Amino acid sequence: MKKMFNNIIATFILIFCSNFIISLPNIIIILADDLGWNDVSYHGSEIKTPNIDKMIISGIELDRFYVQPTCSPTRAELMTGKSALRLGITRPISKNQKLGLSLEEKILPEYLKELGYKNYLLGKWHLGAYTPDYFPTRRGFDYFYGYLQGGIGYWDHNHGGGHDWQRNEEGIREDGYTTHLIRDDAVKIIERHDGKFPLFMNINFGAPHTPNEAPYESIENYSEILDEKRKIHAAMVSEMDQAIGSIIQSLEKANIIDNTIILFASDNGGLIPNNEIRPNFLNLPKKLGMCDWQRPLSIDVLEWLCSNFDGGSSNFPLQKGKMSISEGGIRVPAVIWWPNELEGKKSELFMSMIDVMPTLLELVGYKKNLVTDGRSKIDDLFEKGQTEPTKYSVINVVGDATAIIDMPYKLILYSDEIYLFNIMEDPLETTNIIAENRNIADSLKRKLIDWPKGENRSLPLTEVLKDPDLFGGPENRIPWIEKAFQNSKNQ
Repeated sequence: MKKMFNNIIATFILIFCSNFIISLPNIIIILADDLGWNDVSYHGSEIKTPNIDKMIISGIELDRFYVQPTCSPTRAELMTGKSALRLGITRPISKNQKLGLSLEEKILPEYLKELGYKNYLLGKWHLGAYTPDYFPTRRGFDYFYGYLQGGIGYWDHNHGGGHDWQRNEEGIREDGYTTHLIRDDAVKIIERHDGKFPLFMNINFGAPHTPNEAPYESIENYSEILDEKRKIHAAMVSEMDQAIGSIIQSLEKANIIDNTIILFASDNGGLIPNNEIRPNFLNLPKKLGMCDWQRPLSIDVLEWLCSNFDGGSSNFPLQKGKMSISEGGIRVPAVIWWPNELEGKKSELFMSMIDVMPTLLELVGYKKNLVTDGRSKIDDLFEKGQTEPTKYSVINVVGDATAIIDMPYKLILYSDEIYLFNIMEDPLETTNIIAENRNIADSLKRKLIDWPKGENRSLPLTEVLKDPDLFGGPENRIPWIEKAFQNSKNQ
């Protein structure tokens, strides 16, 4: 009798837990790479982004969404809810960098796995690949299809002399434009999802990161754009937008769109033409004339430098762009959409990438305590109240400038200059108001100086220049996945 009773209880618990798992919403995070403020049609751009616009109209437009000015720092914040400064990841992770996102950090898919989620990562990883321990499939993702490094050729799938394309820790070679390959794989996963477990997909498009490459037909659709870089950039954005449309359609066709939370954002501001790197540590002119002619890929350092001036993005009317702590580098297009739950408005809520993980975990009912720098923004999003505003610190690519945002104020600290802006009233950062707000500036400066800073995990720039991170181009070494396993054996 006792055994029968225990079996009944066990069956009840199993049924209850199964129903709970099935009822949890799916989560899809879509990141663009280097998408500018003025690269989306809902901001008035000449680039057509109807599917991103559809999400903006349907969901909650996050008009004040902030990230780091480069990719790895932003992605580390997304995975941990902790600030890039605390994590020690303040620059893009180089292909030869031994230290990725610390293996001591518990990351988003690991939390979601506790709730029964099936976790997928498609596209760019860029949080460490020196040894397999850093691979996403060793850190909570059940499936990975894409590339490990910071950027690859859209057709050749190479980075810095090595092939960089894999599925689940096996290097593969296949033809195709990366945006299309990521799209097709995402659609297949959604079509085949059996619904027994909630789905988490982190879809990290390479677009519109350099190199400037797109299908000929897409480029021709922007024949009215005379600047060649901008024309190709527009085509890359359009290809990504169409891919997003296909993913949304697959969710609708599978009849799971209403139980899916979708977050879309860019990892940093757009790379603008003739981007200014401050400080000018190589004494280069702000406009590199040597980058305007066809340069041989064999000159690796020149190719790497020029890639930082090849951007076709626009952040108008925001100041500057990628690598800068000005608004054009860190304020990006973003939206969160959960049909019938989070929809139909524009929000001026200040939200940063460190707030995403705690927000999503609260949305899906994760009850354990989290140690994060960010805060859940559920009350704000559902208009049930206001959470304490998040303070956010950012650092530029060469580390000579940091900033702290404590809305409505933003304090920028250079080695020799200090600025204070009210970015709600002055989003274009035209007026330094420090003279009349010394107390506010002093307080923010102290908070910025005292901000917790982890071990700097970056390679020195001089080391990066010895073997630059090139995007596309010929192969001159083994694929990066093979290199990682080789490094593991040699340690």
